[in-house]
Amino acid sequence: MSFDLAVLAALGLYPDLAWVVVCVALAAFAQSLSGFGFALIAVPLMTVVLEPHVAVVVATMVGAVSTTVQAWTDRRHVARDVSARLATAAFLGMPIGSVLFLVVSADTLRLLVGIAVLVATAMLARGSRLEAPPDRLDWAMGAVSGVLATSTSTNGPPLVLALQARAMAPDTFRATINTVFALSNIGALAFFVGAGKVNGDGLVGAAVALPSMFAAVRLGYAARPHVAGQRFRRLVLALLMLAGVSAIVASFAP
Repeated sequence: MSFDLAVLAALGLYPDLAWVVVCVALAAFAQSLSGFGFALIAVPLMTVVLEPHVAVVVATMVGAVSTTVQAWTDRRHVARDVSARLATAAFLGMPIGSVLFLVVSADTLRLLVGIAVLVATAMLARGSRLEAPPDRLDWAMGAVSGVLATSTSTNGPPLVLALQARAMAPDTFRATINTVFALSNIGALAFFVGAGKVNGDGLVGAAVALPSMFAAVRLGYAARPHVAGQRFRRLVLALLMLAGVSAIVASFAP
């Protein structure tokens, strides 16, 4: 039996897997358009049928493939010095996030992150800029992203804020943030493997969802020419607002 037929058979036998495929496709399409938002969309939707930790692992595995493919495809647009600083700072922040996860409740962290993201989004929408030397801002936001990656899994907004402060062109923005995400996802996967969080359910979910991810990314690339300039800026701001609101809502969830 071919891989495609095996996937279809699995979807017929396990409707939950079909939902995972839909979630991944929606998230991959949005992420290929904006450059971020995969876990933001995929994880909450997948938790309808999966345990939260399984959903995070599946999103990380599929997201690692998605961001690596896009980073490689768009590599000529990458701001290499910026991506190197952000990724290095993120790796430095990951151990701190692990400690925070042990001593501070995840709900408290999500609430603080959500409030900070909404405030920063409002500032960006008004045309404000984060006042800091660009290189220093990269180190600061990259480190915060690393802390959030291992404490709440909401590591995208700080990277978006850093890159938006530079007023990057959409192609450069997407390529740079996907490069950082790809490296961060590899680090997060190593953490999950070391912590024993990668199990059979996560591997099956990721394997079944991969074909839909590739198809959605192709559709996203085809739609990119129609999402530029102010449309791209509005999409980024809308996803940032969604990230902030979802983090606040999740902090009060039982």
